[in-house]
Amino acid sequence: MGANELAEIARLLGDTTRVTMLDALFDGRSYTVSELAHHARVATSTASEHLSKLLDGGLVTIEAQGRHRYFRLANPETATLLETLFEFTAQQPIERSTRVPIDLAYARSCYDHLAGTVAVALAEHLVSVDAVTHHDTVPQLTDHGHGLFTAIGIATTSPTGATRPLVRYCLDWSERRHHLAGALPAALLDHMLTEHWCARRSGRSLRITETGRQSLHQHLGFDITNVT
Repeated sequence: MGANELAEIARLLGDTTRVTMLDALFDGRSYTVSELAHHARVATSTASEHLSKLLDGGLVTIEAQGRHRYFRLANPETATLLETLFEFTAQQPIERSTRVPIDLAYARSCYDHLAGTVAVALAEHLVSVDAVTHHDTVPQLTDHGHGLFTAIGIATTSPTGATRPLVRYCLDWSERRHHLAGALPAALLDHMLTEHWCARRSGRSLRITETGRQSLHQHLGFDITNVT
């Protein structure tokens, strides 16, 4: 990426309305322009103008279904860019604890994987039971970890030609500690939503169901009863 392209991305991200809409899209779902306008608290026409710029800049993509057009983040690389910015913000000496709603801090989606207090505790648990190990601060799934997730029905190998890592660390901006991101955590969150281990609240907030509590303990040995 050249200096001009980088400056253009910086310009696109230098607007509160556009960042607010990108934050809404960070839950991995698609939204209409009116839904994003409501989220950003601007007029639909204003939201449309901003989305047009994000579309031209390659940060969002659009899909037509019937009379509606749905916007979503362009690709995982865009999500990684936003994650990196969130990580940078989390490392700044700013008091954030009073700004994060309790339910959002406890469990939420970070684009396509689990984040928040539960996700950080789960990452630490997987390390403690030798399902994930460290190598030069890079997480790796162990044979034991492969067995745990395979038993759930989650693939533990990346598709041929895929450049996305199976697991990597992602700094949790509300916890200031790492949770796990990558292809495997994305598959885990998808499984949790499909099997009703968790349910979406408003925005990116997630609710861990009783089925989820029992299943996480049964399959991964993870007890979230004392995770607060």
